[in-house]
Amino acid sequence: MRKILPLCKCILFFVLVAGVLVVAFRVTGRKESIRKYADLHDASNADVLFLGSSHVINAVNPVQLYEDFGIASFNLGGHGSILPASYYELLCALDHFDPQLVVVDGYMMERDYHYVDEMTEAYTDSERAAAVSQLHLNLDIFPLSRTKIHAVRDLIADRSKQAEFFFPFILYHNRWSSLTGDDLISPDRSPLSNRLLGAEIRTGLDYRIAPHTMGDEEQDPDTVHTGEQYLQMILAACRERNIDVVLTFLPCNSTAEDRQTAARLEAVGAAEQIPCLNLLNEEIVDLRTDFSDEGHLNLRGMTAVTDRIGRFLNENLALPDRREDPAYRLWADRAEQYDKTLDDMLLQANTLSEALLMLSSGRTTRNAVLYLSGTGAAIGDPAVKNLLDAQLPGNVLRAATEKEEPAVFVLPANGTPSAITGYQVTGWEETSLGELETIQVENFTGLYLDHNESDNLLDMEDNRLADAQLVLFSGDGTIEKRLIFYYGNSSS
Repeated sequence: MRKILPLCKCILFFVLVAGVLVVAFRVTGRKESIRKYADLHDASNADVLFLGSSHVINAVNPVQLYEDFGIASFNLGGHGSILPASYYELLCALDHFDPQLVVVDGYMMERDYHYVDEMTEAYTDSERAAAVSQLHLNLDIFPLSRTKIHAVRDLIADRSKQAEFFFPFILYHNRWSSLTGDDLISPDRSPLSNRLLGAEIRTGLDYRIAPHTMGDEEQDPDTVHTGEQYLQMILAACRERNIDVVLTFLPCNSTAEDRQTAARLEAVGAAEQIPCLNLLNEEIVDLRTDFSDEGHLNLRGMTAVTDRIGRFLNENLALPDRREDPAYRLWADRAEQYDKTLDDMLLQANTLSEALLMLSSGRTTRNAVLYLSGTGAAIGDPAVKNLLDAQLPGNVLRAATEKEEPAVFVLPANGTPSAITGYQVTGWEETSLGELETIQVENFTGLYLDHNESDNLLDMEDNRLADAQLVLFSGDGTIEKRLIFYYGNSSS
C-alpha cells in the first residue's frame, strides 16, 4: 500500500502536467489555420474539393455552388500554395474526405521548386519567410501523421523549420504577450472563424489595373517543371482512389507566362482526357470592377467565376444535387449565414464603392436608390463610375459629371436598373421599385416613391451637403437604412 501511494501521486502529477501543457498548447497556438478551415471536419462528406492558391480561395465560393447548383464542395485553396503544397494538402485532406471530384487550378504550375524555404534565387528572404508562414496556415489544421511528416520534409529543407511543423509549440510558445480573449474561445465558436467552407470574400476594388503587355518568349514544350510533376502526382493519387479530376486556370491579370502555363495545362488535360476550363480565354470578369488586386477577385468576380464553374461542372460531370439532402445540412446552414452576412456587410459598408460592389454582385437581397450630388467628390470617383457603368452601360454619369449636376440611380436586387441625371422635375416614372418622382433643383433633391410626396427618401436636412446618399430598403419596401457618404467617410 505504501508503494502504491507514491506511484499514484507520480501518475497524478504527470497527468496534471500533461493537462496543463495541452491547455497551454491550445491557448498559445496560432488559430489562423483552424479558423480558416473551421468546417473542414464537419464537411467531410463533400463531393468536390478545390485545390490551388489564393486565386482559388477568392474565386470559388462553395456556398454559392450549393445555393445555385446543389453542389456540396469544400475550398482547400491555400495562400501561396504552389502545386507541390497542393499535392500534400490533398493527401492530408483525403484522411477526412472521400470526394467524387477534385478540381485543381494550374496557377504557378511553371514554378520549378518544391522547398518553399529555399525557392530560387529570384526570391528574397522576406518572400521565403512569407512562404513558410503561409505553409503553416495551410498545414497546421491537419494532425500529425505520416503523410504530414512526409509533406513537411518534402516542402521544407531546413530541419529546424521542419520541427516547427511537427511541434507547433516550438513556434508559438512565446505568444503569451499577444493573446486576446478570442484565444480562449474554441475556434469553432469564434466570430473570426471562416464560415464560407474555405473560401474568402474580398470587397475591395482596384480599378487602376492595366493589362500586361504580352511578350514573345515561350516556354520550352519539352521542359516539365516541378509544378507539373506534382500535378501528375495529384492525378495519380486521384486515379488510385477513383476520384474524377477537373483542371482550371482562374482569371487574373495574366502575364505572357501565365497564358503559356494555362495553354500547357490545357495540353495536360487533353493528354489525360480530363476536362479543363481555361478562364483566361473567357471574358467573364472585368479588370475595372472585379478585382481587389492584380491576382485576386473581389465579390463581383468571385460570383461570376463560381457561376461559370458550376455550369461547367454540371455540363461535364453527373454531380448529385444535395439541396434537399438532410445529410448536407451544413451547406444549407452556411448558405443562410452567407446571405445574412452579405446583407449585414452592405448595411455596414464603409465606402460607397464597397456598397456598390456588393449591390452589383447579384448576391444581396436589398433594393437601393443612390443619390449623387452634382458637386460632390463621389460623382467623379472612377470606382463608382465603373461599378455603375457595369450595371447601366453607356456612361450615364458622363453628362451629369461634365455639368456638375446630380444623378439618381434605382438599383433593384431583381429587375432593371435605371438612372435620372441633371437638374429636372419629373412626373411619376415606373421603375423596378415602383413609381418614382424626382425633383432635382439647385441645392435640393426630392425623391418620392409610389405617390407618397410627404416622405422624401433622402435626408435633405442634416445631410443636404453629403457627396452621396444610398437608401437601402427592407423586404417590405420600407427604408431600412440610409448610408450617408461625405467622401472617404460614411454614417447612417
